[in-house]
Amino acid sequence: MEDSTIEVQKKLMQYDPLLWANFKRLSLRDGVKFSLKDMPYLCDLVNQKKKEVSVKKGAQVCLTTSKFLESVHSCVYRKYDQNIMYMMPTVTAAEKLSKVSFDPIFDYNSWLKKMVSTNTAAIKEINGRSIVFVGAQPKSVGGNVKDSDNLRSIPCDAVLRDEIDLMDADMVYMSKQRLKRSKFAHEFNFGSPTYPDFGIDELYEASDQHKWQIKCGSCGKYTCLAETFPDSVCLINSRWVRCCVHCKSEIHVNDGAWVAEYPDRRKGGYWVSGLLSPYADLEEFMYQWDSTEGKRRCEFMRSSLGIASIESENQLSEQDVLANCSSEPCQLSSLGETVMGVDVGSTMHAVIGIRTGRDSYDILDVRRVQDFDELYDIGRKMNVKVCVIDAMPDIHATKDFVNSAKYPVYRCYYSETMSSKPTFDPKENVVKVNRNEICDKVYDSFVSSKVRIPRQSPEIKKFAYQATRTARRVEEHPETGIPKPKWIKLGGGEDHYFHAMGYFLLAASRSTSRKRHETQTKRPKYTKFNYAI
Repeated sequence: MEDSTIEVQKKLMQYDPLLWANFKRLSLRDGVKFSLKDMPYLCDLVNQKKKEVSVKKGAQVCLTTSKFLESVHSCVYRKYDQNIMYMMPTVTAAEKLSKVSFDPIFDYNSWLKKMVSTNTAAIKEINGRSIVFVGAQPKSVGGNVKDSDNLRSIPCDAVLRDEIDLMDADMVYMSKQRLKRSKFAHEFNFGSPTYPDFGIDELYEASDQHKWQIKCGSCGKYTCLAETFPDSVCLINSRWVRCCVHCKSEIHVNDGAWVAEYPDRRKGGYWVSGLLSPYADLEEFMYQWDSTEGKRRCEFMRSSLGIASIESENQLSEQDVLANCSSEPCQLSSLGETVMGVDVGSTMHAVIGIRTGRDSYDILDVRRVQDFDELYDIGRKMNVKVCVIDAMPDIHATKDFVNSAKYPVYRCYYSETMSSKPTFDPKENVVKVNRNEICDKVYDSFVSSKVRIPRQSPEIKKFAYQATRTARRVEEHPETGIPKPKWIKLGGGEDHYFHAMGYFLLAASRSTSRKRHETQTKRPKYTKFNYAI
């Protein structure tokens, strides 16, 4: 090889981590060497110019491999001044990745191992620079405050978040603070998507949205495989192949390039479908598509195609909510006694109604208010006799409202762990409830037609939409592996009315039942309660 060619190769290796690994024939594990063959889509996913990049991906696309190779390369060539933080959902997962994926690189590349001065599950120090592995598991500090000693004191120039959908959102935010004193401040989020408008899917939708567009050699038009699947896979000469959706000719991944839908957006984003991988079994892809439905279809779309999907039983639809509309309009006042649930934010969302049976309800009005004075007036006009209000984020203002109201007002605190029924403390005017259980109750009240709401109007449609912005997923406990449901907020809009509905149901559990047009003249007694919630 000529000297000039060697110099060019050295410069390329110093700049590009994948070319470095490719030219070095880097061993990933015993008998397995890294190669860029048939994976051109990986090249643009390293050395990113934009400070924040998010990638939603399918399985077996080698993206994780490319990112830990980039991390090692950055240490070898001292590209950063501070640490690289590699985050995973749990400490256990982070330590496992460190041992299973990183350690073999050192064990089977002796020249690289000589550069390693520290090699533990938590820290890899290479050529004077460190990769730190952390789990995004929060600890409870002082009640509802979340913290993590893993993320407290690690100054970083780059943060990589692997499977961000499974991470605690507060820990993701805390990791951003580790970049405050960095001149690089690189963030790379990646993982298989779970729900639409959540996690990596939400981040991708807000990005410049790169898609791998393959040019057809026959008609010259372009195809994005995942976006047009299953039409982008067809049977030619008894063989399943990737095909142009325009002329049905066979196309090849190597003929593609990344094209941004919104190139002017500040944040970068890529969709790396499993269909791009040279390991993709196209026959299996088509079999899974044709033979699955429900949860299995959703899992196939997420893990193989990199498409966010959700089962219908885990999220309310607007139709689920609006199917409960009556012919009655929203009421502006009430002679009969009512109860109210209020979610507090920059704008407060109130749900006001009555309990009509042991487990049935009529919503009389839903509305948004700007301040507590307006909320007080609504309570008086609607003859509210019990209210449950979000205790957070304005603790002092909600306490003042409790003191000014002429009826019992309970400030609600969510708990992720309590398993008992809601606990009301009349002395402190506080109620504590398991967050997932009350969210389950809201969901069930609509799909089981246990609640009637006013007829359709602009505000009722807003109410119905916000009820769809929260979804249930099942998570495994990081230590026990026991599955546990958890309700999460989706992107694309607010979910205040969903939670206001939960507070309404809590307030209704402190009231007696009555018919919609029945006028009550006596205040209900608060000695015996039916906790049917």
